Order: sequence, then C-alpha cells, then structure tokens
Amino acid sequence: MHDLQRIYRDLQEGLSLDRHPVAFLVGAGCPLSVRIDNGSGETAPLIPDIQGLTAAVRTALAADSTFDTLAAQFSEDGTPQANIEEILSRVRMLSRVCGKGSVRGLTAADLKGLEQRICSEVSKVVRAELPDHDTPYHHLVDWIGAIQRSKPLELFTTNYDLLAEQAFEDRQIPFFDGFIGVREPFFDLRAIEEEHAPSRWTRLWKLHGSISWRLGADQCVRRRFPLDPDGEGLLIHPSELKYDQSRRMPYLAMLDRLRHFLKQPSAFLVTIGYSFADEHLNEVIFQGARGNPTSAVYGLLYQEFAKETSAVALKGSIPLNASILARDSGVVRGAHSDWLPPADGAPATATNNKLGDFAEFTSFLRLLAPAAGATHA
Repeated sequence: MHDLQRIYRDLQEGLSLDRHPVAFLVGAGCPLSVRIDNGSGETAPLIPDIQGLTAAVRTALAADSTFDTLAAQFSEDGTPQANIEEILSRVRMLSRVCGKGSVRGLTAADLKGLEQRICSEVSKVVRAELPDHDTPYHHLVDWIGAIQRSKPLELFTTNYDLLAEQAFEDRQIPFFDGFIGVREPFFDLRAIEEEHAPSRWTRLWKLHGSISWRLGADQCVRRRFPLDPDGEGLLIHPSELKYDQSRRMPYLAMLDRLRHFLKQPSAFLVTIGYSFADEHLNEVIFQGARGNPTSAVYGLLYQEFAKETSAVALKGSIPLNASILARDSGVVRGAHSDWLPPADGAPATATNNKLGDFAEFTSFLRLLAPAAGATHA
C-alpha cells in the first residue's frame, strides 16, 4: 500500500524548491471548484465540464438542421454521445476533405457556418468571470506571487476561459502568454522560443486555445478583448490538430513548451483538474517523463480511481517517475494500490486524497507559503 502522507511531503518539497523548474497543468475540472448561485438557492459550477459544455451547445443548436445532420453521423458511426471537442474535430476534419464540394450531406458552406456557431456557443458559456477575489484561482496566484524563483513558473491549461488571466490581473502578478502588443496583440513565436521575459513573470500556455484568440483575414493570430459576439475565426483547439498551418501553429507551439519544460533537469509537473482523456497530451507528458529520469509528474484526480476511466486505461503504461493520485488510491512507481490506513491517533481522512479538488489543492499551496495573499486580504 502507498503512504499518502509521504507523497504529500514529496509534493511539498518539490513545490517549495525555488531553483528547479515547476509547472502546473490546469484542466477542465478546475472551474468546477468555483461555485455560484444558480438562482434557486443552490450553487452551480461557474463553468461546466466538457459534458456540461456539450449539453449546453446541443441545447442551443437543437433547431439547427446542419447540426442535426452532423449528430446523425455520430449516431450512424456508433458514437452518439460525442463531446464538444470530438464534434468540433469532426467539423474541421470534414472541412479539410470537403474542398469546394460536399461530404456526408454537408457542404463547405454548411461546415464553415456550423463551426462558427459551435464556437460562438462555446464562447458564451465559458466567458464567465470569477465572482470575487477569493477563489481557488486567486489562491493559486497568491502562492505564485509569494515565491521568488530563479526559473519562471509555467502554467499550462487546456481551458478556453479567461479565469487564470483574471486572477493574475486582479492580483497584479505579471504573466506572459505568447502575445505581444496593446490594441490587437499578436502571437509571437519568436518571443516564446527566446524566453527573454523576466523570471518573475509566469508563463501562461493555453494548450487548446482561448475564447480571446482569433485568426484574422491576414492569417495572423491575435488576442482580442472585448470578446467578439460571434465565433468566426475563434481559435479553440480540440485534441485533433487543426486543418491548416496558420491554425495549427499556436497549438503546436504550446505543446512544444510542455515538451521543453519536461526536458529540463528536475522538472516538476503537477496536473490538476485534468482527467488524462487527451491522448495527444498524455503522449507528450509521459514521453517527456520517460525521456528525463530526473523529472517528476504528479497527476491529481478528483474521484476514486475506478471512476477515472481514462487514467484506468493508462495504468499499465505510466512511467516510474509519474504518480497518478486518486481519492482512494494511486499509481506510484508503477504500482497501483490503496492508501495506507492511518497511523494510531491520525484522522481517518489521512487515507482520503482530496488534492484532486482544485479548491483543496490551492489551500494546500497557501499553507506552503503562509504570507501568500496576506496583502490581498
């Protein structure tokens, strides 16, 4: 059996050292920890998970005949419960092979319009703002701002929302996201590769794009705010690679940042709110861990291990220097086991890993730096 308390100590030590590379991967489960009043006396997540986002888009496009045609394709192919990323990938794949003709009952114009409407609905759902200045996102940024590092902290996220950006700006903690400019900031690959920003600037890498990224008519990727009301040119990257080079470029550049991070000596990566459902991303993470025996990866899962089906499927291929920690058990040094029972006098909760909850994890971080956020109370 695995000693959860020892793992917590290893996490604490790895996160507290300021001279080695540290990164977080924030996934779609993290916005679920921010709860808001749903108008009926109960609370709901600020932004839903992929399943909730898919349901919202399906509801919004219920009367859309083109969307119905696409949905029928998934039913015919035996995958009627496809999520929004799979749906968007299918639209773009069909666009790639369609040319100026049609494919499976959809024309090029149908597909272009459908992509725009899907992206528009996604943007409407995920453009929510943090409700106050005391959220887990702010607690994460408090910890980041409390520690002076010789190497910049890197924050990777698969989310399209602007919650991390809002928290950084609320706390006045500087970050660099690959864009340069003021009026319509443009994506600058050279600035990303040359890494001249100060080490106190967090690197924010949005692996799957953002609701603020647009591909202009000049094929330049720009960050726009206020957000446009429609979905035309919106750069949201599902796991499927984009169908033209201009759209693929930011996606590939962000993955390269993750590869580069994991190659560094003693690289320390923690994933939170990420269910390991993205095969492309899993490949980068685990290949990076295998290729660098001095690195360490900790994947923090929200549910019991058996319910984390994507992680269960990976159980036999997780590198020895990668640990996957679920609520009731974990894969540590290649072996899956329950947590050790609590020692005499220890609380029973010592065998219940709660760090997969983003709110619990950011509270854990704040304990590592007691002064974090003291000036923001």
